[in-house]
Amino acid sequence: MRSRLRHLYCALVFDRPWLVIIFLAALLVVSAWFTQYFKLDVSADSLMMDGDPELEYSREISQRYGMSDAVLVSFSPQAPLFSRESIGLMAQLGEELESLERVASVDSLLDVPVFGNTPLTGISEDYQTVMDEDVDLEAAREEIRTSPVFSNAIVSPDGETAALLVNFFYDQQYYDLVNRRTELRAKREGEGLSADERSELASVSREFDEYSDRAAELRHQDIATIRGILDGYRDQAELHLGGAPMIADDLVTFVQSDLATFSIGVFAFIVIALGLIFRRLRWVFLPLACCAVAARFSCVARFVHNRCMPPSSISMSP
Repeated sequence: MRSRLRHLYCALVFDRPWLVIIFLAALLVVSAWFTQYFKLDVSADSLMMDGDPELEYSREISQRYGMSDAVLVSFSPQAPLFSRESIGLMAQLGEELESLERVASVDSLLDVPVFGNTPLTGISEDYQTVMDEDVDLEAAREEIRTSPVFSNAIVSPDGETAALLVNFFYDQQYYDLVNRRTELRAKREGEGLSADERSELASVSREFDEYSDRAAELRHQDIATIRGILDGYRDQAELHLGGAPMIADDLVTFVQSDLATFSIGVFAFIVIALGLIFRRLRWVFLPLACCAVAARFSCVARFVHNRCMPPSSISMSP
């Protein structure tokens, strides 16, 4: 049996080398088309286990209270923070950030009520803030800096740095898709799914993948725009950007940059090493060609797994 298989293999491969080469070349061309589906994903789905209870609890809270994504800007002006110059600069920065299309609001020191000697029972909707001209800024500084609510939250304990919370609009469609997908996955693990529900799970998963890709691209544009706005104020204040959306976006950007940089270095190293060892062009080209073909085929395998497997067996993150 083994000799027969060996004979068949030799007849197909060694006796017809050009036929095999043409077949592999055609397969490579087809597989190259699937590389468009390759992506770097640093979403919660890819960084955490499927069905992680902490992740599901976080999403439940976000859905219940309408919590949206936000980034944080630290603001340390050259002038004292509690001065009219710095207050005006922060207000200008906040207005520019809030004017962005997908920014819902900007919360900062400017929105904090200043009570002074006013008793809590006498507070109305007409409370004062540091934006009011008649507010004593030094007294407001001490009140906010020592407040157990605002100190080390929107203002640093030394009273020299403030935070601006840039809130994006709540993405209802994103959470509707992820919640429905979670419900169907939970039912699949429990009582099982009907044929219609399996089809719905596959459809919702694909729709979520496509929508999350578009949302990630929009968030990348938002982060880049916010950084551009901050650059216009760096000569007047020390500014830093933080928050989960920024970290996720930067992680993808850094990995893409590293891939572009180190791929060239690794490629050059392999070419030089193979050239020094074998001293023949063919033994440099053939190993590199094999690696390239294997990488292309892996894209096909991943695509087939995600798109063609039955919905009940799809457990890989987008």
